[in-house]
Amino acid sequence: MKTDTSIRHRIAQVEIFPVEVPRRGSFDLQRGRTPRTSPFTVVRITTDQGVVGWGEGVTQVRSLFAVARDHLADALVGEDAFNFTAIHRKMNTIEMMVTERLGHWNCIRCAIDIALHDAMGKAFGVPVYQLLGGKQRDSFEIVKNIGVSDPPSSAEGALHCVEAGYRNIKMRVGGEHAVDMARIRAVREAVGPEISIRIDANQAWGPKEAIRCIQDFEAFGIDSVEQPCKFWDFEGAAAVVRSVRTPVIADEGFWTADEARLLLQARAADTLHVYLGKCGGLRESMRIASLAQTFDADISVGERVPLGISEAAHAHYAAALPNGHFPAALAYDLNEHDLLCEPVRKDKGAMYVPEGPGLGIEVDEDAVRHYAMKALA
Repeated sequence: MKTDTSIRHRIAQVEIFPVEVPRRGSFDLQRGRTPRTSPFTVVRITTDQGVVGWGEGVTQVRSLFAVARDHLADALVGEDAFNFTAIHRKMNTIEMMVTERLGHWNCIRCAIDIALHDAMGKAFGVPVYQLLGGKQRDSFEIVKNIGVSDPPSSAEGALHCVEAGYRNIKMRVGGEHAVDMARIRAVREAVGPEISIRIDANQAWGPKEAIRCIQDFEAFGIDSVEQPCKFWDFEGAAAVVRSVRTPVIADEGFWTADEARLLLQARAADTLHVYLGKCGGLRESMRIASLAQTFDADISVGERVPLGISEAAHAHYAAALPNGHFPAALAYDLNEHDLLCEPVRKDKGAMYVPEGPGLGIEVDEDAVRHYAMKALA
């Protein structure tokens, strides 16, 4: 189908759907067990030319649905749909007026941003990755999280992942050090030397303890360590970066591009773990990727058990990254339904980038309505 790129598209309607999708399972973290449902927010934006874009906000904070409905949906109607700078500026202004601080609404900002990129890609007849600078890869490796359990169970879970084709395992640490050591040892012995093991401390340590623990874990050939120190402790994280051989990944340490810049200036991470929902969408996340390049840092991509719209958006983001060499944390497969007619393709530990205009997906609107009714019940 030919498209006329000279036509200006304005936002005609912003529809907000809170959805509640049951999960088939959960796994243990050091700080608790993951939730049993995905109470996320889906956004559908329609332009005055009839182009529809879909977005998804991934957060357990159910009230953000009301934030989008009450503060953003009507306010964006009439805006130039593809003037992302102006739209983000407007969302920022509204958020500042309501909360006096930016970043609290990032998951909703993300859903709107994804929907607008989807619509723009459809209007111009190109995939979203083309809007982000072009495709650097057709597929990318994904890392499988095995959660927290005893050493034999950890080893068994990791071995099942490898047998399913995964080459990258993620383990949570930060509990009793001797137990963490035993778990990592058991996993390494089970999967062999060729499988990468990423550990995630979720801010469990102070700097001195982090250095000691990571140096001990390095005997087992760990690939990287995620968020070893408190999110605010850039000085401590920088000391860890200087003291260990293992690349340090920042996750909770930043939300926005401005926070990422401060973290990188402090040399407090080697890699940034970007969630589109955490960082406010594709536009802000590409800014973060550019900052990382400036500081010779890498990008790891992930999200919190996303549904299919968010998965597709993350795939396009990962495809466009010049500095996305770490496996992506997108291998959850826990949701009962991903709200798509056909899921984003995953095979043997890799995710494939959808082709076609926009996100390259077809949203199952019957499923959206079904799970929206559950959320509103």
